[in-house]
Amino acid sequence: MRGTGPSRSAVLAWSAVVVILLGSIALVTYALTQTSSPATATQTALTSPAVIEALATVPDTTFDSVGATVPGVDLTPPQVLAGQPALATHGKPEVLFVGAEFCPFCAAERWPLVVALSRFGRFTVLHDAASSNQSVFPGTSTFSFAGVGYTSAYVVLTGVELYSDQIGADGTFTRIATLTPAQAELVARYGAAGGGASVGTAPFVDVGGRLVTTTSAFSPALLTGLSQAQIVDLVTAPPAPSDTAAAATPAPPTGQAIVAASNQLTAGICASTGQQPPPVCRSKGVRSADALLGIPAPAAPTD
Repeated sequence: MRGTGPSRSAVLAWSAVVVILLGSIALVTYALTQTSSPATATQTALTSPAVIEALATVPDTTFDSVGATVPGVDLTPPQVLAGQPALATHGKPEVLFVGAEFCPFCAAERWPLVVALSRFGRFTVLHDAASSNQSVFPGTSTFSFAGVGYTSAYVVLTGVELYSDQIGADGTFTRIATLTPAQAELVARYGAAGGGASVGTAPFVDVGGRLVTTTSAFSPALLTGLSQAQIVDLVTAPPAPSDTAAAATPAPPTGQAIVAASNQLTAGICASTGQQPPPVCRSKGVRSADALLGIPAPAAPTD
């Protein structure tokens, strides 16, 4: 009598999937922890000014209606820091991003970070990118902060992409940058405290010494199969959960996840800027993020 368990072919198929997944994770981990000399970064195409403008002009009503959570989506909030030295450059709070172009979790985290930073300044140079096809969540549409240009009256952005999405002769992703001793110390300190690896944590975001994250806010699976243009459309006009049209043909919660994560990062930036500028930092969406993260609400303005 035959058993009712899975067939041999099914077992072999699942085994192959597991081998591929474990192999990809091992390649990612090995590449992140190598210390080879940096190579010259190969710049990808410049991000279209239209895309930068669209992400910089997400309607206030969108931020406020989405808030800091998304029904049915597990968001990983950043860690609020207390009693830590401020991270600043040229007298302004610094936002430090450490990532790698091949990394799909870095790819996911750049989206809300770009949207959040666009509320405080403007990207002057940004490059299109996609995570490696050799890793999990292959080809995730995103941006690269290698050679990034950003101007703001409130904050400074430091973007470090440690590795490209290209595999070198040694079988690892090509290193294109290194951390300064101070940056390495931050990654080691907060990466370990946040449950990540003390070496090679990516993505890593430190917002002025007030907020830190060592992973993406949401799974890169939300971006799988979507082009840059499709993601931008979902961010600028995310479907409301109660939308009857959306109920008939459910749309991915991608845009809402990016906006909610952006509100959380914005709350951290506001905490580091002294709640400046007020129209952003006192907005309903950011106040929702303040409440979620346990950041004290800004004092009411005085006449």
